[in-house]
Amino acid sequence: MVGHRYTQSFLETAIVAVNAGCNLELSYGMKNNVYMHIAEALSKGNISLEMIRDRVRPLFLTRLRLGEFDPPAMNPYNALGAEVIQSKAHHSLALKAALQSFVLLKNRNEMLPFKAEDLLHKTIAVVGPFADKANLLFGDYAPVPDPQYIYTPRRGLAAISANVTSALGCENPRCLQYDPNDVKAAIEGADVVIVCLGTGADLESESNDRKNLSLPTHQMDLLQSSVAWAAGRPVVLLLFNAGPLDISWAKDEDAVGAIVACFFPAESTGLAVAKMLVGAEGANPAGRLPATWPAGMHQVPPIENYTMIGRTYRYYGKETPLYPFGFGLSYTTFQYRDLVVGADQVPICGNLSISVVVKNVGSRDGEEVVQLYLRWGQASVPMPHWQLVGFRRLPIRPGQAAKVAFVLPFSQRAVWAGQWWLEPGTFTIFVGGQQPFQEVRLPSNVLQADFHVFGNSRSASQC
Repeated sequence: MVGHRYTQSFLETAIVAVNAGCNLELSYGMKNNVYMHIAEALSKGNISLEMIRDRVRPLFLTRLRLGEFDPPAMNPYNALGAEVIQSKAHHSLALKAALQSFVLLKNRNEMLPFKAEDLLHKTIAVVGPFADKANLLFGDYAPVPDPQYIYTPRRGLAAISANVTSALGCENPRCLQYDPNDVKAAIEGADVVIVCLGTGADLESESNDRKNLSLPTHQMDLLQSSVAWAAGRPVVLLLFNAGPLDISWAKDEDAVGAIVACFFPAESTGLAVAKMLVGAEGANPAGRLPATWPAGMHQVPPIENYTMIGRTYRYYGKETPLYPFGFGLSYTTFQYRDLVVGADQVPICGNLSISVVVKNVGSRDGEEVVQLYLRWGQASVPMPHWQLVGFRRLPIRPGQAAKVAFVLPFSQRAVWAGQWWLEPGTFTIFVGGQQPFQEVRLPSNVLQADFHVFGNSRSASQC
């Protein structure tokens, strides 16, 4: 509050906050924090003892319910050992979480998956700052377990290859200094090259925003030199990051056969990467991008602009992003048919049932993320091109089809005009494995249908 010039001192801030009902301050690392001034505010009569007790009471009641004041022997969690925390079930869950988060961004000529039996007798080079540093595989505020339980990409890939070579090239993701000699030595003689780049929590975390979309410092040099030394051998780029990265060079470069956005997969990273690369059961990538990846900073509105117009996937259209929201490839292919809407005419407070059939027309098991988008034909306020209003993730075997059902509630049609407001008019729904009308698109199709809403405009609260 002081930084935003709402108050002039910590004392004034404490007075304002306590009087407003705030009973907890998060001020990690501050010896002289705001609420240290409550005693002074009390002595000056700015707040009362009764008010302090009112603020403190729910805090201590919560701590009592959590058992914080119980004898340690009464806390069942104190008895949990590594055999429980690191149980087989927990390891399986960590592996599943990592596998289901991977987004396949590029797979030129279906280079992936590799045949597991072929890799057993080949050499895999794993290079880059994320190749073998366990602490980099976790996002901000994440607890890092004992290293013996963490599978880095190098450690995980060792499970599917008799020989794995590795080199970091950079000591950390900032990559201020790059040693090409170790990387070149690791790649020489390798049959497959895995390049592990990204940001990590040191570059992407709370109060630590990036100034651009580029790979940090010399990471691009590391990537380009690795591709050159690979000399036509398969190259896979793994990205460990939270937000979008400008990887346009890798996207357009034919020598980079595959790109996977791994984000921060945590302790089972290496095992998940290994399974994904060979297309093991349950390891066909099915993650979808949770945000648009702009083609450059020219597509990013200035932070001083607080309007939503022009931001996020909902407004893209004039310029093509590097990768659109909801994008993600698979080792198989899906096709959509038989889109059915429950009614062409829907009352203003009515819900709409929707169904579609999706078929796996490829040769591998896979999961599809069916995405439902809504477009407003006309509205009294500016509205986006379309908006995601539902999705389903489901496994489908080769040659099989599944019927997916949605219910579009009236609340999803509401527009904000000082309150949530429902209006009549024509609407369009789009159903597919991606957004409609994308230049960077999947091989699957997107279906659409119109419906008309009738009745008088009203507040959504009146329905």
